[in-house]
Amino acid sequence: MSEEEFDPAPTPPPSPPSVVASGRGEKPDNEVPPVSPVMDQLVSEAITRRLRTEADAIAAVKFEELLTPELHHALQEATERSLRAQIEAGTIESGPPNTGTPQLVYGSTEEFVRKLLCTLYRREVTEGQARHWCPQWWRHGEATARLEALWRAWEHLRLDGATGMSVWWKDHADHHMEKLLAPDGTFKNCTVRGGHKAAVQALPLTAPPARMFPDVRLSESSEDGP
Repeated sequence: MSEEEFDPAPTPPPSPPSVVASGRGEKPDNEVPPVSPVMDQLVSEAITRRLRTEADAIAAVKFEELLTPELHHALQEATERSLRAQIEAGTIESGPPNTGTPQLVYGSTEEFVRKLLCTLYRREVTEGQARHWCPQWWRHGEATARLEALWRAWEHLRLDGATGMSVWWKDHADHHMEKLLAPDGTFKNCTVRGGHKAAVQALPLTAPPARMFPDVRLSESSEDGP
């Protein structure tokens, strides 16, 4: 028999995909696992953001094409009318009242001394007797008064952008700090290592004669009376 008389061998059908056995049945090994609800939500939000970005870009281009000077002027007038109506109705604030008093940078003398003065006004106070400083400066009445004066002057003069800080240094900081750190000043008995010691005694006084210095407040109040 010739070769033409033989039928060609049939092609075998493709084998079905292999399966993986599990306790809940069998599934093809090439099946994509399901996406968790969280992942599905993240994908959906990402697509939404992308679409919104593209839409905003397209809208911006079209808006520029359609925005004529007349339309721009009309939009300005409409916005102004809407803002005025909301302010008059009290639905939005027109802004904080202008009290005319600038906001303080530091809330107290202690904060001013700690955050600014002691970092700017640096002097050697741990060695020798040329200068005296007390870490507990707040236990000295004179120091508290002078340092509060420095703070108040700084808060005022900082608003002068021209010579305010120069005036503060020359007329206030240098003057008061030299007095406070002087060897015979209020910190005379204090040292950085030894800490606070008894403050310098108050100036001695002798009472003046009676009625030599009348209380002017009494005379002023009598003048203001009926």
